[in-house]
Amino acid sequence: MGIEKDKLFNVIKQKLPKNVLFTEEIADVLDVSYDASYRRIKGRTSLTFKEAVKLARHYKISLNELYDLPSDNSLLINKNKFQDNIDGLIHFYKELSYYTKTFHSSDRTQVVYSAKDIPFYHVKTTNLYWKFRIYVHLNFSQNNSINNKVSFYNFNPKFAAIEEANNFRETFKLTDIVDIWSDTTIDSSLYQIFYFFRTKTLRKEEALLLCDEINSIIKEIEYNVTNMNSDNLPSKKKLRYTLYYSKLLNLNHTIFFKNEIKKGVLMPYGSFSHIKIEDSNICDEMDLYLQKQLQLAKKISGETEIDRKVFFTTMYEKIDQLRNEINSKILISFL
Repeated sequence: MGIEKDKLFNVIKQKLPKNVLFTEEIADVLDVSYDASYRRIKGRTSLTFKEAVKLARHYKISLNELYDLPSDNSLLINKNKFQDNIDGLIHFYKELSYYTKTFHSSDRTQVVYSAKDIPFYHVKTTNLYWKFRIYVHLNFSQNNSINNKVSFYNFNPKFAAIEEANNFRETFKLTDIVDIWSDTTIDSSLYQIFYFFRTKTLRKEEALLLCDEINSIIKEIEYNVTNMNSDNLPSKKKLRYTLYYSKLLNLNHTIFFKNEIKKGVLMPYGSFSHIKIEDSNICDEMDLYLQKQLQLAKKISGETEIDRKVFFTTMYEKIDQLRNEINSKILISFL
């Protein structure tokens, strides 16, 4: 492969931490011995085209980088689409956990979450609200597998889904998290409760309990942003949770990962599917875009007590309004 082989190895080296032994790394990826890896790196043994493709795929390297091809504004992405059912949810959690762990080799990993709804990592699986969020997703999925068939009371997710959700939450705890919320981040959750209550698939006592649980989630988030550092984390370093409030950013559940080695973007679509982008130019553009939006947003964490109080008071008032609506609503029955 000549020059292209040398370029490939040079690009890979740039993507690796300095403390990684390059020869061992290549040996692991190609599943060859240390000596065979060394010979390929030094050019004493030819690197086959199949091996070059395997390395390029593993390290997300495009042909443009190797052959100096002109850019045509095209982009190579990975699409992970799972079934719109509980098994799809399990695979979705597994994929998110695995991808997040790929960033944990760094001393400091940051995740920026564009929160169109309350992020899942704030919701414990012991909560009724976690079960409700899954119920909502499945009701509005393409397969429409449980709509008009199973009431919320009779809906029971598989234990495997709970297990994978817990693994996902623990994985996210090992990152610095930046949430971006808007006025409507909590609204969709509250309206979902009201919708299913009105359609009689959610009982009154369940609807009120869900309001209480969302209230508790918001209180815990308020505690975290007031104290800046997350407590009881299984890590030697202090991890931070930071919350921003934005009226300008169009929130869409995009998750942006970065550390000093690499960056990545997950753009969810559908119920349990997402597009993964690791193109360095796109990720750099996304990073700059989000940093600009954060500059224009209000930082709710830390010392901004007035903005923080106003923000959370508004959240609690919305929850109380839904409680009052549920308590006062008389659903007509002809039975």
